[in-house]
Amino acid sequence: MRSGFGCEACGSPAVRFPAVLHEDAPIQCDRCGCTLMAWGAFKRRVEAETVRPDRARGDEAEAPAVSPNGPGSPRSGCA
Repeated sequence: MRSGFGCEACGSPAVRFPAVLHEDAPIQCDRCGCTLMAWGAFKRRVEAETVRPDRARGDEAEAPAVSPNGPGSPRSGCA
């Protein structure tokens, strides 16, 4: 199963979590350091990915990459 996560700037699916997590804590790309979105938005996206009907069927359709300026994220200037 392919993850729907990926840095729009470099394509990496790896993320870096801050030491202290709170709803507005920035989640960053582990490869290039771009801010992807806030922790709260990241949690909601992961929850949505785990319950998507196409994932339950085993459909391997590509999900869009995470925008560095997506909902809940501060503008990072990485794109």
